[in-house]
Amino acid sequence: MEDLEQVIKKACEDLDIPGCVLQAVNRDGSFKYAKTFGKRSIQPGGDQSPLQLNSVMWIASCTKLMTSICAMQLVERGLLSLDGPIYDIIPELRDQPVLTGFDDTGKPIEVPHKNPISLKLLLTHSSGLTYDSMHPLAAGWLKYHNLVPATDSKLLTRFGRLPLVFEPGTSWAYGPGIDYAGLLVERVSKMSLQDYMKKHLWEPLGVRNMTFFLASRPDLKAHMADMNKRDPESGKIVYTNERQPYQDGEKNEVEDCMGGQGVFSSAEEYIKILQGVLATDENEKILKKETVELLFTPYLSKGGSDTLNAFMQNAEANNAMGGISQEVRKDYALGGLFLCGDAPGGKGMKEGTLMWGGVPNLIWFCDRKTGLAGLYAGQVVPPGDAKCAGFTRMFEDAMYERYKS
Repeated sequence: MEDLEQVIKKACEDLDIPGCVLQAVNRDGSFKYAKTFGKRSIQPGGDQSPLQLNSVMWIASCTKLMTSICAMQLVERGLLSLDGPIYDIIPELRDQPVLTGFDDTGKPIEVPHKNPISLKLLLTHSSGLTYDSMHPLAAGWLKYHNLVPATDSKLLTRFGRLPLVFEPGTSWAYGPGIDYAGLLVERVSKMSLQDYMKKHLWEPLGVRNMTFFLASRPDLKAHMADMNKRDPESGKIVYTNERQPYQDGEKNEVEDCMGGQGVFSSAEEYIKILQGVLATDENEKILKKETVELLFTPYLSKGGSDTLNAFMQNAEANNAMGGISQEVRKDYALGGLFLCGDAPGGKGMKEGTLMWGGVPNLIWFCDRKTGLAGLYAGQVVPPGDAKCAGFTRMFEDAMYERYKS
């Protein structure tokens, strides 16, 4: 443990990373680890005070797990179906075509989709929806129409214009499916996703300092950590003033609660979510035990699984999605990336562990077999940074070693 802390402390001093917050906990809370490193800002003239456990970060796709939990609560109550079509609730997706390619003139070839889009397909990124900057078919479609990736915060206008990139249920592509799952929660519950999370997830777990709407929480904005990027020439971390989504107050305040990417939180608050998932085996505070089994069940088709594992042979993509050895096969469950085998060496994550992360190189894991969960939280873009991934792996190994001892 001392080696981990000394290595990360030196990395911050050397500007290999600006700082990070590490959190780990077991099922009953008898094991806890919480440590901060580095500064809130490395910007000259910025707030150079140390990062704190309550330092607020844009947690990006760490939001997805919370939205999945909320959707499954409504499945438990019989208000949503896991397998049925979603079109009665989101009719906007009923006629979404499938982009199969381009003809000799470069014109997109689009056909109606046949398999219905379901909540299960949305939660496992197998609906055919994709982020417009992450798929070659989507990139080609945008180019043909002389469009650029959308940056607004209105879900249906930001993501609704693109066709599907495969027939629902037949493949895998990272995309806004869980943003649409959040819209399902809103339309069925007749509450904003923020209000729903607050009542049915955050408050039951004692979470008070999370928000989709940063302008409404100046107390949280006052604790924001700066965003950073790696300088390609020096290899060191530098401050970036590139617009951080959802950060800049009323000028760039979001219109919609983006269930796949929109929450701001501190690490000390997010770890309560992960422990809450572990503790459902005993207290069912946020989900029934049988529902958590569904949350941790892989659901991809063979085509989807093969596509996912091929995608993660890219080192940067693998780092951004957990960084576990590429030799370990992965699948996708309702709650996140699913490990189909134990991590190499037999000392770390077990088969069935879920994990995911967020754009600024945050990574969480939740291992029900071991009863351990953890979070590496930082603010470095772009995702998949190799140094951040290396420190994440070091942190996880140290937590398993310490927990087992």
